[in-house]
Amino acid sequence: MKNILTLLAAIMLCCSQAFAQSRIQQSHIEANVPSTSEFRPLLERDLLAYFRASGTPSVTTVQFKLLREGPTQSGVSYPKYYAWVKALAGANALKEGAVRVAAIQRNRFEITHFIPLQEIKSNPSEIGSIFPASLVPEVLSLAGATK
Repeated sequence: MKNILTLLAAIMLCCSQAFAQSRIQQSHIEANVPSTSEFRPLLERDLLAYFRASGTPSVTTVQFKLLREGPTQSGVSYPKYYAWVKALAGANALKEGAVRVAAIQRNRFEITHFIPLQEIKSNPSEIGSIFPASLVPEVLSLAGATK
């Protein structure tokens, strides 16, 4: 009986820790992810600024496709989003590739990683070090690369 009670106490402790971690993660999402109506405009703005500041000042628009609808939340870091992005000047694609962004304080995104299409094709095994394993096949498919 004592062993069963000890086991139950251990299970309850683990569950309560997992629940507390989940609440903390949810609070980071709520504190940092923009509202649905502001999400796309803010992400477009910050992607455009990123490409213009990183050597492609002629970019006029960006197009992106989220690879996962919701954020990825690890511990107490900023919530991350993963997307396939094209930086355009008019109708011409100047840059294309996979991007990881962090949502910060509900009013901006920080681009943490941009992996250009050619880099994905030439070094596909590196994608897994930045993107979740479940997204790697889609990134490789969008790039026309194989692992």
